[in-house]
Amino acid sequence: MRIIELLKSHKWAIVLALLSAVIISFPQAYLRYDAGEAYGGIDIMAVGDEGAYLAQVREVQDGHFSSSNPYFKEGKDDPYLFQPLGPAIEAILGKILFLDFKNTVLVSRFFFPFLSFLIIYGFVLAVSKEKLTALAGASMVILGSNLLSRAGIFNLLAGVSPQLDFLNFARPVVPSISAIFFFGFLLAFWLFLERKQWRWGILSAIILGLSFYIYFYNWTFLYVFLGILFIIFLFQKKWQNLKQVGIIIIIGLIISIPYFINFYEATLHPNFLQASQRFGLTESRVPTLGFLIPLLFIAFLMFFPKEQRERFWFFLALLLTPFIVLNQQLLTGKTLINAHYHWYFHTPLAIIVLLIIFFYWLKRLNFSVSKKFFAVVLILASIYAGLFIQKASYSANRENSIYQQRYGPIMAWLDDNSEKEEIVFANNDISHFIVTYTSLYVFSHSTAKFSLAASEDRLTNNLFLFYRLTGLKTEDVEKTFLKDRSNISSFIYAEKYRQSTGDYSGISDEVILSIAEKYRDSLLVPDDEFLRDYWKKYGVNYAVWDTDSNPGWDFDKYQFLKETYQEKGIKIYEVL
Repeated sequence: MRIIELLKSHKWAIVLALLSAVIISFPQAYLRYDAGEAYGGIDIMAVGDEGAYLAQVREVQDGHFSSSNPYFKEGKDDPYLFQPLGPAIEAILGKILFLDFKNTVLVSRFFFPFLSFLIIYGFVLAVSKEKLTALAGASMVILGSNLLSRAGIFNLLAGVSPQLDFLNFARPVVPSISAIFFFGFLLAFWLFLERKQWRWGILSAIILGLSFYIYFYNWTFLYVFLGILFIIFLFQKKWQNLKQVGIIIIIGLIISIPYFINFYEATLHPNFLQASQRFGLTESRVPTLGFLIPLLFIAFLMFFPKEQRERFWFFLALLLTPFIVLNQQLLTGKTLINAHYHWYFHTPLAIIVLLIIFFYWLKRLNFSVSKKFFAVVLILASIYAGLFIQKASYSANRENSIYQQRYGPIMAWLDDNSEKEEIVFANNDISHFIVTYTSLYVFSHSTAKFSLAASEDRLTNNLFLFYRLTGLKTEDVEKTFLKDRSNISSFIYAEKYRQSTGDYSGISDEVILSIAEKYRDSLLVPDDEFLRDYWKKYGVNYAVWDTDSNPGWDFDKYQFLKETYQEKGIKIYEVL
């Protein structure tokens, strides 16, 4: 009976959560109908880094729960660098519902944004005690975050989508699952401080501890927040609150012990330094601020309601946290990719704080227009923004997604004719689909450089192999490498030069020319011998040639390759 009353009391939150989940998941579901007979089982993967998270989910479904390296066959016992719990949760959901991989992803794309909406709604409701504020806040965070920026609003008014890679919450794991843990902690922790009930304290401590295994930026933000709140309580001599915060910090750290053991073991790996630089961990002590956080903090100090002192100090700690996490390099000397904090923490918190301020002053100043009117306007604007972005993103990616359906039969053939965990050589697009839709591994993958198994030598030689297949000869090497400097920088060094110089092309001529010299030296070995020996070294079993995308490869000329499949311009060869 209490459950029914609860559902009735929050029916609009449930309705909007369902609508948000439908908006987020609909494009991938609609493609299956829109593509018609051409649909080959390949769903749209247009959200940034989506393929990397899906590969981890597939890896868990295939029995490798650490997801230390879902791309290469080697490195399965290496310490993980990407937290494994998020992909495991998504994979387990599919197992519980007896779903195959494709439908696991589709259902997850609906279920986790739905749950995220309700938890964000619950947090805003708990701190504001206003359903309208909570409904508008959750709607804007999930669907309408672009409404917070001037450029986003102007683009939408001009009929131009602010982005063409779908809404952020369409991406698996981060933020669709990480947001559940972040706002779930804030909700449980606030209820603990407000109600003094240890069931909420224990729950918040468990969520805090599990956050170590969800997302690096989750736990770093939350621990800085708790540290600031601890200092505030210390100055206020609130000993009971100090005890509460301290116990939660300690329990979270106890749960995190396996995570730090894994991290310590990772630091001992010979490729750790290279991998950390590819994550963007570069030397710097330059302060970072931006505009959003300072302006938000000023607005908070000037206009945030101060009648509820506990809530004021809670949000003060939350809004001081960005100044620390954005500038941790002043102490550590190591930069992080701060965009993660901006999109998944600072922007949602800015939306929530500004809405609390807006609705508070609307009521206090006795405006004739009701709060309900403004709440409805914000909710409808968020729904419009979400629909517009999803529609524009689908239109922008539809043609390529339908073209990619030609890879579906390839995935089916490889699954039916190969042994589990064999290795396939292919171009980057096909390699993404192989580690997602089959139980096979690949020779090269654009995200593999973030694993410990990827040494700089291997990545460099992989790059050389692709250039050999395009026919690059000695006389054109320097000119080609200097022209392709951004791609080379990204392929071998990932975020290293992008974070230290502001762009992938910031890699120096000296580094590019040294790589070019190594490539020229490698040409002393004939192409067929280089390919055969290199593939043999890493145990490649099959080679896939997309003759449309890579017409110059010409695998037919290699005697150690036996053609076993051909359809729609794609050939599969067995490596003898």
